[in-house]
Amino acid sequence: MKEQKKKVIVVFLLLISCIISGYLFITVETSTKSLRSFSQADSLIQNEFTNFSINNSQIRQYSAQAGSSFSRKIYQARLPEEQSKTQFHADLNRTFYPYDIATPGKVNIADEIVQIHLLYEDIIFRTIKLETDSDLTLQQNKVSIILAFNAIPSSNILSQLTSLGEPIPILLSIEHPMQAKEFQEQLSGQYNRLIFRLYNEYNEDLIQTNPSIARRRVNQFEEILPNAHLLLNANSNNSQNIIEQSDLSFIEAQSALQLHHNLGKAVFLDELNKLKPGAAHSLAIINGNATTLGWLEEKLPELKRSGVQIVPPDQRGF
Repeated sequence: MKEQKKKVIVVFLLLISCIISGYLFITVETSTKSLRSFSQADSLIQNEFTNFSINNSQIRQYSAQAGSSFSRKIYQARLPEEQSKTQFHADLNRTFYPYDIATPGKVNIADEIVQIHLLYEDIIFRTIKLETDSDLTLQQNKVSIILAFNAIPSSNILSQLTSLGEPIPILLSIEHPMQAKEFQEQLSGQYNRLIFRLYNEYNEDLIQTNPSIARRRVNQFEEILPNAHLLLNANSNNSQNIIEQSDLSFIEAQSALQLHHNLGKAVFLDELNKLKPGAAHSLAIINGNATTLGWLEEKLPELKRSGVQIVPPDQRGF
């Protein structure tokens, strides 16, 4: 019965795939580009495979005769069960629609295969077959993203951040735990994922510059906000001595990817690729403002397609 129920669910999802793809086919922006050659289309297809972390070992290419003088290239790709064929089809449509190339899809319910044709000037010149391979596992990378602010962000930014639907906390710099308590009260009901870092009046890390005062502030945190989470910028003897005597939770950020709007959009988006599976970083701290939040919102779908899973930052008690 469980197997039968699973097949019914799969069939339903495949049907939804076609419906969504049809909707996207209608609603994508007007065509503005010209296809130079079918080889250019092959490059765009390969880019889609790369964006979804579908490697060459999962893809088989062959040709089928489509008339006396024309053969059609076919891509047969094996995907893990967890990977969305619907999302792939939707993104493929979004890529090719500006070239006036349609991407009609067909579902083989029995074999759980989604077949996508690339149709140009009434000619099907490429076909992509997406098949489920139960032996494959979707490679995922659990990463955390923190947005840092010097003051409480505006309600518009908070609403935009909430709309992402991801467990992304905001980081606020404070000089005294009473500030943290005030911030928490002001944000109550609006945004509850908060992290604090202790800074002095010169915007320097307090734990590194003045361990004795930092120790007092940590003690005060335990009295005022015992459930607070503090950011640890560097792993040093001073920091270890302080946090080993504390019951607070600390988030280690010494190896975090640091991003800000001065990088420019192109570099900012490229740096976020370091969060993809197989890359070196599992935590990014972004200087928050409307610009960087917009760039992050633009990049998130691509990161998630590649196997990135956004999770809360790892909190450690020492």
